[in-house]
Amino acid sequence: MSQPPHAPVPDTTPIQSPARPDPSRHFRRFLLVNAVLLLISLLANLVLERPVFSVVHALMLAAVGASWGAAARWGWRMAKRWYLAALMPYLISFAFIGQIESFDILWMLLFPPIAAFLVERPRSLILWDATFLALVTGVYTLHWTRLFPLMYTDIALGAQLTALFFLAVISWFMQGYKAQLADVQRAFRQQLERQVDDGLQQIRGLNRELESTQTDLVRLLGELCEARSEETGNHVARVAAYARHLATLAGLPEHHVTSIHQAAPLHDVGKIAIPDRILNKPGRLTDEEFREMQSHTHLGHGILKASGRPLLQAAATIAHEHHERWDGNGYPRGLSGTGISIEGRLVAIADVFDALSFKRVYKPAWSDENIRDLFANERGRQFDPDLTDLFLGHYADFIALRDRTG
Repeated sequence: MSQPPHAPVPDTTPIQSPARPDPSRHFRRFLLVNAVLLLISLLANLVLERPVFSVVHALMLAAVGASWGAAARWGWRMAKRWYLAALMPYLISFAFIGQIESFDILWMLLFPPIAAFLVERPRSLILWDATFLALVTGVYTLHWTRLFPLMYTDIALGAQLTALFFLAVISWFMQGYKAQLADVQRAFRQQLERQVDDGLQQIRGLNRELESTQTDLVRLLGELCEARSEETGNHVARVAAYARHLATLAGLPEHHVTSIHQAAPLHDVGKIAIPDRILNKPGRLTDEEFREMQSHTHLGHGILKASGRPLLQAAATIAHEHHERWDGNGYPRGLSGTGISIEGRLVAIADVFDALSFKRVYKPAWSDENIRDLFANERGRQFDPDLTDLFLGHYADFIALRDRTG
């Protein structure tokens, strides 16, 4: 049977299937954008002198490069696995090195509106916010004018743009609220600091008044004890002045010098318990009377040591040790050398100098030359040799101080 005259001739040309898209193309674009952001963040952190963040971004940048190489050699599936394996420790590292005050630059680059919720300086992010929204608006404008269309539907892009502007508006409000809160906190802190300063000033004033009252009481008690022995009324004031000057020459700290000056007037407070017949005896004391007189050091220490106040503790030490000798032949405990407190050694020199300078019931006043000779002879025996050298080296100062104090 013959073929119809006009039957179509079958096309035997093989049908070519459309070219398959390169599945790694979008991933390579993603890696390229990722590399650019990491490089910008690395450089920005270097400029801001935050090397730890720069190191982390540099390591992740190296991982991006490795992912690119893995895509070329083993395919994009293996490259994605490698990238995700590097991404997890990279993100987790920010939990250890990130701080609120130094929120990483990368997150500000990626999404400033979110960063506005997290940083402590919201005003500084206004420029970031505005720049970010301007760039987003520009990209979407290029898409909708078809100058540079994106691979998304208009509905999807419109939803993204709406979400971005919504979050940006929220962040602007948050910036305002956080700024107001910061102002309120600053004002409260300043007011609190002023009140604390006022309270501290009042406490310091009360402490100064308490110290002044305590010093006056110590001085008056010392003068009362000296008045019983019919000695010159300013003896305790002069001994305190000598001790302060000698302590200053010895290089003691100012607070220690002040403590010695305030405590020295009570060096003979134990004499308050010594009978008048012994205290004011014009002639030489018997051995028994002398032993009773010596007890004023123990008595003074016992009176003063019960107080926990530093001033009275220093006074107790001075009362106990101002008759000890450098060579160990003093009383009441026979201490020697640096075993005697610096307070006791200072007041020992001051007390003997003043006692020899004025008439007592049992002796006349000594001349300045005789007093100098005694200290020179007793250097290293009765008195601390270093303190004695200072005393004799500034002898004229102590004479002037004695005459001035009267």
